[in-house]
Amino acid sequence: MKICQIVGFKNSGKTTVTREMIRYFSSRDFKVGSLKHHGHGGEPALVKDTDSFQHFEAGALVSGVQGENVSQLTLNNVEFNELIKLYSLMTLDFLFVEGYKQAEYPKIVLVKNEEELSLLDELSNIIAVGSWDDKILKNVPYPTFTINNMEAYLPQLADYMIG
Repeated sequence: MKICQIVGFKNSGKTTVTREMIRYFSSRDFKVGSLKHHGHGGEPALVKDTDSFQHFEAGALVSGVQGENVSQLTLNNVEFNELIKLYSLMTLDFLFVEGYKQAEYPKIVLVKNEEELSLLDELSNIIAVGSWDDKILKNVPYPTFTINNMEAYLPQLADYMIG
């Protein structure tokens, strides 16, 4: 399983880029997974008033429910590296991770303005930098793309990731 992180500050385009990458790779019959860091404080929304939520609330470390076509797991206090191990059990080709800036996987860094370019000095394993504004990217020492023209960059990214 190859892992690619999409990182940046709030409203930099992380979800847009992650969604487009998932669409691109899954439309080419790759098995794709995603993992998002809920970096806004608090907990992600849980489906309350369900049996599996009652199990979780009662103290289960893992609570799951399986439907006809969709299964869901809720996990309590699982570290990032443990989540990666769990995903690796699913025989995925690619895992796109939104967030977790300090992890050591290949990263696409997204920036909204010139001040956010400081991220490039703080992060490792940068493979590309994207922005909504191509003027911000003119002196960036990595491959760059504009988010609203991302489809033009996806084949290069695919070549790199499939490598």
